[in-house]
Amino acid sequence: MTLEIGSGNKLLNFLKARWLQCTVVAVLAITWWRGELWVEDARRADEATVQASVLESARAAAEAALLPVTVDVIVGANDTLERIFRKLSLSVTDLATLRSLPDLRASLDRLYPGELLKFRVQDSKLVGLERQLSPSETLKVSRDPNGFASELIINPLEREVVTGEATIRYSLFQAASDAGMSDALAMRIADIFRWDIDFVLDIQPGDRFRVTYEQISQDGEPIGDGDVLAVEFINQGQVYRAVRFAPDGQSASYYTPDGKSLRKAFLRAPLEFTRVSSRFNPYRRHPVLNRIRAHRGTDYAAPIGTPVKAAGAGRVRFIGNKGGYGKVIEIEHANEIRTVYGHLSRFARGLRQGERVDQGEVVGFVGMTGLATGPHLHYEYLARGVHKDPQKVSLPNDQPIPASRMAAFREHAAPLVATLDQGSPAPYLARQAQGAGNSAASGSAGR
Repeated sequence: MTLEIGSGNKLLNFLKARWLQCTVVAVLAITWWRGELWVEDARRADEATVQASVLESARAAAEAALLPVTVDVIVGANDTLERIFRKLSLSVTDLATLRSLPDLRASLDRLYPGELLKFRVQDSKLVGLERQLSPSETLKVSRDPNGFASELIINPLEREVVTGEATIRYSLFQAASDAGMSDALAMRIADIFRWDIDFVLDIQPGDRFRVTYEQISQDGEPIGDGDVLAVEFINQGQVYRAVRFAPDGQSASYYTPDGKSLRKAFLRAPLEFTRVSSRFNPYRRHPVLNRIRAHRGTDYAAPIGTPVKAAGAGRVRFIGNKGGYGKVIEIEHANEIRTVYGHLSRFARGLRQGERVDQGEVVGFVGMTGLATGPHLHYEYLARGVHKDPQKVSLPNDQPIPASRMAAFREHAAPLVATLDQGSPAPYLARQAQGAGNSAASGSAGR
C-alpha cells in the first residue's frame, strides 16, 4: 500500500485498522486453541464414559448369563416333548428323568397343538417347566439338588348360576349377543335342541329363549360359561324345555321336565348352521336338467369342506360315486331307515362300506360333485324305502329317565324349571342352599 507523506490522518486510520485486524486474528487464534483443548478434553471424557458403559454392559451380560430365562413354546402339530427338547438343545436325559417321576409321565406325554409350555433354561440346562393342565390346575416342575421336583398348583374356579333371556330378531347369535351372552352359549342351546329344531330352517323373528347356566370366573375375572342347567326355547309358538341331569353311572344329558330324553335316534340336520337352498319338493324344476324332477330331500348350501355328520347311528350301505349324486354316502339305520348324503367333495378318512358309524360322527365333507350348480349337501331320509321330508318327519326319542330314578329327577328338575318360570336363578339357589344346610346339620348330628 502506498501512502503520501504528510497525510497524518490517513496513516493514523491505517494503523488503527491494521491494529484492529491483528486483534481480531489474535482473538480467533486464541479461541481456536482453547477450542481444540476443549474438544480433546471432551473426547477423553467420552472415551472414559464409553469404556465404563462397555464394562458395565459386559458385567450385566455376564450376570444375566448366570440367570435362568423363560422360553415360551407353542406346541405344534405332531410335536412331542422329546422333539421340543431337541429343538431347545436340552438334555433328553433330563426328559427321561422327568418321565420317571411318579404320576408325572401322564401329565407330560400327551400334548395338544396350540397349548403353551414354559421352559426355564439356565446355561443350556433345564431348570424348570410349567404346563397348565386345566383352567384350575397348573403343573410346575423345578430342578433341585436332588434332581427334579413337581407340584400341582390349584387355582379354583368360581361358578355363579344366572338366568338370561332374549328374543330373536335376526339370528340366534344376534339375540344372544344383545342379551350379553356368548356365541358359545348360543351354540350349546342349539346343540341341546338339535333333534327338535332345525336352527337353519325353523328359526323365525319373535322366537325367544330363556336359559339358566353357570358363569365361570377365576380370581374375580370371568373366563367363560359352564354348564347349561335348564333352557326353554319358544319356536313359532311351540315351547321346548330341557333340564340337565346325570342318571346313575351315566354322563349328563338333557331331558324334558317329565323325564323324556331330548336325544333322538336322528339329528334334524346333519351339519352345522348354514342356509337351506332347496327344500323337499316333489314338483321342483331341476336347475341343471331344466325339467320337473322330484326333489326328495333337503339341500343345505355350505362352503366346500364343511363337515357332514351321520344323522343317526348305523352301518355304511354305500360309499362312492353314483350318477347325479356325485360322491355319495348311504347309511342304513335300525327300523328300515336309510339316510343319503350327496354331492360330497370327499369322504372321511378310512370310512369303508359296511363300517358302523355313530350319530354325529363326521362321514364326509360338503362339495359340488354330480349334478350340482354350487357347493351344498343333498340330504335324504327314507323309511321303508319311502322318501320323507327330513324337516317334518317324526323322530323317535332315545331312552327316558329310568323309573328307579324318576323321583330323584323330579326333585332335581323342579327348582330348575322354576327358574325358567320366574326368569331368575333364585329357586335353584335356594334349593342348593337348603341342601347345603341339611348336609351340615346331618354332619353335626353325626358328630
